[in-house]
Amino acid sequence: MNGKPRTPIARRLEGTVCVVTGAARGIGLAIAERFAAEGGRLACFDVGATRLQAAVAGLVEKGHEARGYGADVGKRDAVAAAFEAVERDFGAPVGVVVNNAVWARFQPIAEVDEESAGRMLDVGLKALLWTTQAAVPQMKRRGGGAIVNLSSTSGLQAMTDSMVYAAMKAGVLGLTRAAAVELSPHGIRVNAIVPGMVGTPASVGKFDEATIANRLAAMPLGRFGDPEDIAAVAAFLASEDSRYVQGAQLVADGGWTIAAR
Repeated sequence: MNGKPRTPIARRLEGTVCVVTGAARGIGLAIAERFAAEGGRLACFDVGATRLQAAVAGLVEKGHEARGYGADVGKRDAVAAAFEAVERDFGAPVGVVVNNAVWARFQPIAEVDEESAGRMLDVGLKALLWTTQAAVPQMKRRGGGAIVNLSSTSGLQAMTDSMVYAAMKAGVLGLTRAAAVELSPHGIRVNAIVPGMVGTPASVGKFDEATIANRLAAMPLGRFGDPEDIAAVAAFLASEDSRYVQGAQLVADGGWTIAAR
């Protein structure tokens, strides 16, 4: 947290069934919490059963409506079944999908193996296709919806040991634009968030102290992001406040990609 007071939260998602993938921790959990605070009805997807149970319990304890689904989003059939269950459980079609789930392994090019490359692309790219396929029929029935995809500044700028990750996150942007064009006639908006460094163990933990210090020194805003910072952007893109935003890639990186270094 950056220590500054937050803007009061509106109820822009009141009654909307919202699917968030990778919702058990980090950015995904922050998005689920923000959407719930805005009146969303949360369908939380994650493969980590224990973490997912705790995350959903935390939302319910705060008086929010939330359910957990242990779906492997890298598998098309599992995603389709989960979306059918969501509509059945909530009694209403899905209105918002946030594709946040990711599986990452950072390796030099010579060490990239088929298993890790395949899993990264299954969870971080192909899953977006599966969730979109499953969500669109429901969104059409409700008269529209919003899909928010999580990319990364790694999809815009090169970083060592990240060839597959960078390709995956750049692919998210291409998929977002193509889906936005195709789904516009149905009132379905598709946009992407491009986060920079966010201060979670999964993000910062792969760097040593010297690298972290150097990155902070080069940040125009002087800090890494909070998961809540990304959740606020997601809430904007999911809500009618962004009704004229389509196929966009909204960079939330504290100025990292625009700074001269």
